Amino acid sequence: MKYGDLVQFDPIESVVQLRDAGELDAARRLVETYVVSEQMSERLVTLVIPHLQLDQPADNRGLLVVGNYGTGKSHLMSVISAIAENAELLQYLNDQAVAKAAQRIAGRFKVVRTEIGATTMSLRDIIVGELEEQLQEMGVSYSFPPMDQVPNNKRCFEEMMGHFHREYPDHGLLLVVDELLDYLRSRTDQPLIQDLNFLREI
Repeated sequence: MKYGDLVQFDPIESVVQLRDAGELDAARRLVETYVVSEQMSERLVTLVIPHLQLDQPADNRGLLVVGNYGTGKSHLMSVISAIAENAELLQYLNDQAVAKAAQRIAGRFKVVRTEIGATTMSLRDIIVGELEEQLQEMGVSYSFPPMDQVPNNKRCFEEMMGHFHREYPDHGLLLVVDELLDYLRSRTDQPLIQDLNFLREI
């Protein structure tokens, strides 16, 4: 008998691609293989999920996941977005407290996922471009006006969500952006200020 006959395991994927969570089979594997530590369980239950839930009015805010390379940031975002998009994936979570809390968000969202690479584009151009393209794939048509034609971005996003809710009245829209911090670190002073102001507006 060989050791391989006694021990079986799935190979570890060293780099998780956020967009993979948009495919159901890949999303299931990502949820199944995510190990929820006690500390992460507490943060998901008390911080992340309450900020994403749609049932109770709250001062919901964007969430920034920060960590060193290889610490599982993309895997975490993939798991959260996969469950938010597909309620049937709850059964594959290995933490019962998180699974119970996540019932509040499971299947309640349409998700737009993107990863920022090496680029000199403004953050606004990156985000609105991805939103326009992926919303179009969902059957939602909306075009953002050029940046030099709007005094602020809030009204544009309100209009976009109006178009979205006409097609999906019972869903929220979850935008998940990977490698955002590395992108912001690459920006020079004035463009960085504009990028941060854009983040504040949305």
